[in-house]
Amino acid sequence: MRQAGPELPIRSFREGDEAVLCQLFNSYLADFFGPIRLTPREWRAQFRQQSWTGPSLTEDADACRIAEARGKIQGYAITDYQPNGLTGAAVLQELCTAEEANTDQVMRALLEDAERRARERGKLVLMAQLSPEDGRASAAVEEQGFDSQLDDGEVFMAAVTSLPGLLTEMEPALSARLKRSALSAWRGEINVSCGGQSAGLEVRTAGVSTGPPVERPAIRVSVRPDALPLLLSGREPVGELYVQDCLSVEAPNAGEALRLLDVLFPRVPIFLPRAQWW
Repeated sequence: MRQAGPELPIRSFREGDEAVLCQLFNSYLADFFGPIRLTPREWRAQFRQQSWTGPSLTEDADACRIAEARGKIQGYAITDYQPNGLTGAAVLQELCTAEEANTDQVMRALLEDAERRARERGKLVLMAQLSPEDGRASAAVEEQGFDSQLDDGEVFMAAVTSLPGLLTEMEPALSARLKRSALSAWRGEINVSCGGQSAGLEVRTAGVSTGPPVERPAIRVSVRPDALPLLLSGREPVGELYVQDCLSVEAPNAGEALRLLDVLFPRVPIFLPRAQWW
């Protein structure tokens, strides 16, 4: 039997908490592909009314439980006690912790609280509809040992309508990825083409910037249209797309080019919170 740790105070949602909870949500899921960055108003609007994607905090403040320590929010859990089509079940759909929190302790406390409250409401099972790519939550759910349904609900259908526009939006991420990599000293131009679209990436000391393709780039990359969203969103690694003939490169050193592309477009974990399902 697991020895219980120090009890962590947990309370229910109060109007106004969304300001802190939204900040925590954005911080916890910043490195995932899927969730958009929400404002407090948008976060609260998700739980205004009971829906097939989530509970109503207006009608049931206990659906959001908040862990605190020394008056500071350490994490929260959203549990839907009336999930669509799941009679006798409750669904844990968000589990986020603050950066400075003891993640293991906070998640364990919130999971135990959610399980206890599900039993009190006569539920036969508590399921976790979280991302299997969220290692922290997956480990906590497995350790807790309750029935789980770790699921990202992924049906990935997307098309890139503006390659230059999307790469422009990605410039801060591309620059940050390159800066913290072993290839941070690489400089040059990369042409990216897909179907009838093309764009150039200029890698300089200041970072990565987007522009028109250049005549003599250091690297030419060609991507199949159906593979482009998978590459840019981090759903498939560069190497996998390359061996599947979904991506090709022209460069003096193809191996180095593929390593650089893997730095710029790495595999990214996915998590689409249930409240954002459609």
